[in-house]
Amino acid sequence: MELRLLDGQQLYKAFIGGAKRLINDKHDLNRINVFPVADGDTGSNMAFLMQTIINEAKPSESVSDTLESIASASLSGSRGNSGIIFSEYLYGLYEHLRGKVTATIHDFSDAFRHASQKAYQAILNPVEGTILTVLRKASETEPTQTDFVTYFEDTLNVAKKALVETTDELAILKASNVVDAGAKGFTDFLEGIHHYFVTGEFEMTDIIHIEEAMEDIHVEDSEERYCTEALIMNSKKTSDELKQLFAQDGSSLIVSGRIDKTRLHIHTNHPDQFFYKLSEYGQIVEQKVDDMHRQLDAVRKAHPEIAILTDSIADVPADLMDKYQIHLLPIGLLVDDVPYLDKVTISSETFYKLLKKADHFSSSQPNQKQIERTLDFLLDHYKEVLVITVSSQMSGTYNAFMQYAKDHPEVKVFDSLQNSGAEGLVVLEAAKLVEAGKNTSEIVEKLNDFTKRTKIFVSVNTLKYMVKQGRVSKVTGIAAKIMNLKPVIGIDENGKGMIARKALSLNGNVRQILELVSKGKVSQYAIVHSEAEERANKLAQKIENITGLKPLYTMSISPVVSMNAGLGTIAVALTYENEVKI
Repeated sequence: MELRLLDGQQLYKAFIGGAKRLINDKHDLNRINVFPVADGDTGSNMAFLMQTIINEAKPSESVSDTLESIASASLSGSRGNSGIIFSEYLYGLYEHLRGKVTATIHDFSDAFRHASQKAYQAILNPVEGTILTVLRKASETEPTQTDFVTYFEDTLNVAKKALVETTDELAILKASNVVDAGAKGFTDFLEGIHHYFVTGEFEMTDIIHIEEAMEDIHVEDSEERYCTEALIMNSKKTSDELKQLFAQDGSSLIVSGRIDKTRLHIHTNHPDQFFYKLSEYGQIVEQKVDDMHRQLDAVRKAHPEIAILTDSIADVPADLMDKYQIHLLPIGLLVDDVPYLDKVTISSETFYKLLKKADHFSSSQPNQKQIERTLDFLLDHYKEVLVITVSSQMSGTYNAFMQYAKDHPEVKVFDSLQNSGAEGLVVLEAAKLVEAGKNTSEIVEKLNDFTKRTKIFVSVNTLKYMVKQGRVSKVTGIAAKIMNLKPVIGIDENGKGMIARKALSLNGNVRQILELVSKGKVSQYAIVHSEAEERANKLAQKIENITGLKPLYTMSISPVVSMNAGLGTIAVALTYENEVKI
């Protein structure tokens, strides 16, 4: 069809055609993804961006209004390097065509050049031979006629030629004999637009629904461990200012959007520091962190057929998590309306600072989308997944995982009936059994016995936080405060918190813990604490004197457990050789 003037409805249909074409090429884009990190998710990320545009963008008679809706949706759905660059490109189109009800070929030609410049400006260190190069070269296409069909055919041919040339422009692409995945995604998008202009065909019903995915094909080593993304509202800084502020905090930094809605992407070893710093400059409304090294383990490193996945309430040191390739799904934390991912975007040390000054804290179990994304990825690389959760009596995490497992028999969910260090011991025992070659049925049978012999005894400095979070009744809290009680908190055989012993001082509290430790022969133990390292080390020494064993590890408890236990808390998690009644 010949088209010389484009309105908002036609623009919307053309862009939906482009989105559909890209979505259909998702798997091939994942397969060829090797830059900037070969994490095999460019197709998934760009398809998710397109799906978000399809779901959220609203057509209008006005080109400007339609593009504004598309640009806003794209920022919400942008993921990964290429997705965020593409989003900034779409925003650049809107920025240049703002206020226009209809647009000519020359309007779009100018808009494409402006959008290409916006995409380059979003990146701290632009690299040629990528989607950027194809965006730029395609934008340089001069209109030879006045109809959109011819113009987009010419633009598509330029983009295809530039796409082929990316193989020789980047060494990593040449070594893998592939074109740039992001650039190919953009070319797919242009193909879909061109197809609409040629045929006039438009159909919404044949769109495949795309969920946000974590997909890996051939991960390569990266100096930075975490692929980190954030969406902030009402930024106090411009995009350029944010780029300068975070320039030294990692690599692959991209800042896209505008003051009211800004997305940041960075590869960093310290996502917790990144988010703590970012919280000063805007309201964080969304965050995502992928552990690229753990993904590498799953994809390339030899591993057992069974994956171990646990929640962040399980306190296990990072070196042991790495040794046994244990996967983590963080619990959500909300601190004065700022969201965090437990142990990932907030460290224990940072949380201690916030605990002293913040007014409101709450936690949330992983949502179904996070669970599906994580387990779908693991099932791509393992035959089975054993999920070990915090006690179902303390959190809905167990039930949330069971929602997925009921339709996936290869996923087994085990209720640890524990939390913190005790849950950590259960997780480590499971990992050792996997390493020993046991199958899931054997592991679950052994864990059932193991959990009965595993206990945790907690010395809390105050019940204030437990009362605040509803873990202990207000009446109990008031009584304890009046009487200056320093209770020892434990967990009963059903996985519920209980007061195991009572004391009138912290010293008496520790004596009660040592009596509990002495009730049976201890095979192993771990010490955990909340900003109380000195007390924790003294407790470890006392227990070593009793058992003749050094602690398996000593570490800070997770922020979400600190939220309930409070500062100054110390605890011993231990396993008796035989079951002991407390």
